[in-house]
Amino acid sequence: MQSTLANNTGNNRTNFPHYKLKNKDITVTILKPDPKNGYYRSTRFDWSGIIAQVEYNGHTFFQEWEQYDGTINAGQHDALNNGTGTGTAEEFRSPLGYDEAKVGEPFVKIGVGILEKAENKPHHWAYPYKVIEFGKWKIKAQKNKISFVQDLNTTFGYGYHYEKQIVLSKNSPVVSVIHTLKNTGTKPIHTNPYCHNYMRFDNDFIGKNYKIEFSNTCQALDDFGTKATLTDKSFQLNSDLLDAKPVEGSINVNQSKVFTLSNSKTKTSVEVRSDVAPNSFYLYVWRMAFCPEPMILIDIKQGETFRWKTDYHFKKN
Repeated sequence: MQSTLANNTGNNRTNFPHYKLKNKDITVTILKPDPKNGYYRSTRFDWSGIIAQVEYNGHTFFQEWEQYDGTINAGQHDALNNGTGTGTAEEFRSPLGYDEAKVGEPFVKIGVGILEKAENKPHHWAYPYKVIEFGKWKIKAQKNKISFVQDLNTTFGYGYHYEKQIVLSKNSPVVSVIHTLKNTGTKPIHTNPYCHNYMRFDNDFIGKNYKIEFSNTCQALDDFGTKATLTDKSFQLNSDLLDAKPVEGSINVNQSKVFTLSNSKTKTSVEVRSDVAPNSFYLYVWRMAFCPEPMILIDIKQGETFRWKTDYHFKKN
């Protein structure tokens, strides 16, 4: 099931290890966690199950990924840059044991491994923390399903069994991402995963063509100024974005488990449906990607397991 994409969309392209899942409707490209050659090898995002691209009915649904370098200009991709995630890159924003660790001591980032605290400051996603030990992955790929499993145990009380499954529906253009996290350590797990959702349809750069709608009413928690219009259940840019400056901020979605991002130009959309209500919701919107970021809270005692699921339904309007 492992393959590489054809080098057919421009010069100076770089291929990365990945898998492809297919059914009669869609083709899904999933990046392989690989400590030597993987697309993402830094310390922010969970390495597993990053859906780089979905192809459906002649359309694509995530940003171009092979040469994404974190800037507005396509350039040489840096796998060691914390910010160069793509597609469905997920992060467990609050690491385990960071606040209690002293400088030079270890802490845990789920989906990454054991890192070293560098300074007596709050954890920051962009800081290039030293890696003590990357977590190892067990991967099982089938035609329309793939699973990633990571077991990590430490000498300082934290441990977990983490599994992410990506499953294609048999009869529809739906992709399910199913997570299972079990606390195998002696200390409780308090963390807050979210998906960055780097979306761009048919390589149409972000602007007024895009609109996000929610199942519940929503309110702005930050000031978006004149750059966007937020109604009771939707958010839309008022103009195209032409530079690297983002439109960003938090919104209260009143525990909405469903949102839909659509593009009036490409006449495509994706409905994202979760089985756990978000604790918070952040929008990071810039020329390269429209990023809806729902975050949930997880509290797991020793021996307990928490499961959550997200469905992506791709549509041609």
